Amino acid sequence: MSSSPPGRPQDPAITDALLRVGERVMRTDGYSRLTVESLCSEIGTTRPAFYRRFPNVAHLAFAVIASRYGNEPTPDTGSLAGDVLELQRGEVLMFADPLLHKNLPGILESVRTDPDVARLYGEGFMGPRRVRVVRVVDRAVARGEIGPPHDLPFVCDVLVGPILTRALLPGPGGLDEDLARSTADAALALLRRGRADSFS
Repeated sequence: MSSSPPGRPQDPAITDALLRVGERVMRTDGYSRLTVESLCSEIGTTRPAFYRRFPNVAHLAFAVIASRYGNEPTPDTGSLAGDVLELQRGEVLMFADPLLHKNLPGILESVRTDPDVARLYGEGFMGPRRVRVVRVVDRAVARGEIGPPHDLPFVCDVLVGPILTRALLPGPGGLDEDLARSTADAALALLRRGRADSFS
């Protein structure tokens, strides 16, 4: 049985150029101005070359974000309080970056209307952040600081929800150290209450 010849290997220079120009557009103009046509025109490539690398511009946008914020190490300060605070400091810095801050409304609209983008957001963006929370909590349980949490997904929501709200909506508070500390304290109260409940 004969096999089809392998396709032409992708040129990494084109991928790098798409990511570089995509990041510039996201930082200066925002997600709504990110189009396949404009990206291909600027770097001198074709639509088929784009689609061999990314199914759509949403995937490119998440690849850009992942290139900056996709591999953060899980904090390990030796205490639950220290780890959660470091997690939140990193999240506040990330959401304050124009790369996210300027593009969240458009990205979340795509999440709302496109199931494929919603999956990408859940698995590729929120998923790794929740994994880091799980690691921090598991270490704290192993150290005996807390008991096993009753509702860890809700704790994750408490950590990210206020930051998302501040990033998306105008208001008196900012994306700052106070927000990192207050969200960390709220999550710690829930986690420690779980330990008290387990001994009651």
